[in-house]
Amino acid sequence: MNNQFQIKLIVRRVKALAPLQWLQQAWQIFKQAPLIWLLMFATLILTALLGSLHTILNIIALFLSPFLTAGIYKSIVAVQKKETIKYSDLFIPLQQPNCRMVFIRLAAVNILAAVPLSVLAQHIFTQQQSGIHDPWLMLLFVASSIVIWMVFAYAVAIAYFLQEQRLLAIMQASFVACWRNITPLVVFAVLSFLLTLLTVPTLFIGLVVVIPILNIAFFLSFNDFFALQVKPKDDEGVLEV
Repeated sequence: MNNQFQIKLIVRRVKALAPLQWLQQAWQIFKQAPLIWLLMFATLILTALLGSLHTILNIIALFLSPFLTAGIYKSIVAVQKKETIKYSDLFIPLQQPNCRMVFIRLAAVNILAAVPLSVLAQHIFTQQQSGIHDPWLMLLFVASSIVIWMVFAYAVAIAYFLQEQRLLAIMQASFVACWRNITPLVVFAVLSFLLTLLTVPTLFIGLVVVIPILNIAFFLSFNDFFALQVKPKDDEGVLEV
């Protein structure tokens, strides 16, 4: 094949109330295989809990996270295509060498980004124990957390489905997608909070269903935010800003 074209990333803006559609679609997807989804997300939560027990386990969990996340995303796409999914689909990305290195690099950069944030959080906690309250330091922590989240929010999906290997391009695309769609993402956050509140009467047992639906809905936002377009190979750049 004559390789004269490459993929160009287009980041789209969506309507503020788009999250309502994401949640509706997520519920329909969840109903197709509820037990499978519960097992998959239980595995993700268990991995995170095990990671909290020891530093080494935490590092392993962080490096596994992109692969397991991609497994869930791949399963969502399979359901959208009317295909049957199974629990073992969660681990398929672990067997795919084409995404292995980019996921490992993403996990490593994510860990490095979390280090100064953890140091800042510890510093704020120490100050509060001493009776010192610095609102500017707290604001810096919140702002830094949001920026880091925006940089990595869609990184796994971009690397896996759009097959982008360059970390800078991945993180830039994720950040721009969040920045351009800050309004629908805020609406989604509010709806997520309200759905979580609805589980209070059930002593949060309802989170067993709410967490998978919210995560599926978040991936559906990726479908809305990104589009693909081919362009001449000599046209530099992958992100239309």
